[in-house]
Amino acid sequence: MMVRPKGMGRSKIEIKEIQNKGAMYCTFTKRRNGLCSKARELHTLCGAQVAAIVFSPMNKMYTFGEPSVDSVVNRFLYEQHQQPLNRGGQKKKKTILFLSDECIEGFELHELKHCTALMEKFVKNLEERLANVVYRRVQTKDLISLIK
Repeated sequence: MMVRPKGMGRSKIEIKEIQNKGAMYCTFTKRRNGLCSKARELHTLCGAQVAAIVFSPMNKMYTFGEPSVDSVVNRFLYEQHQQPLNRGGQKKKKTILFLSDECIEGFELHELKHCTALMEKFVKNLEERLANVVYRRVQTKDLISLIK
């Protein structure tokens, strides 16, 4: 029986910003691929609908979705606009937590502002896409009523 020599194995790394640009790009690619792999596994094992949107350090956008990013985002938008009404007849505000406190704990003010700007842009784009979907559905219904 052969005994395997003990090596380093996987060691824990300190979670902090990587200063070396080459190492940062390499880590980003590997971790992005790992994120997509985990999302795919979650879909396969549990039937969950999953979407991931990631911006690289060079501001390039990468998306992954099962069954598709569009279907998951459209479902998300639809459910956001189907919020229950409160006693005054107004929609209840729904809070969505994109990042946990632990995720943003070490962020600098400029990083938080950048994150906020990206989220606002993301929400604006999602709202525009929803408006387009609704507009197309209304046009289709109008066309069908003209045919009948």
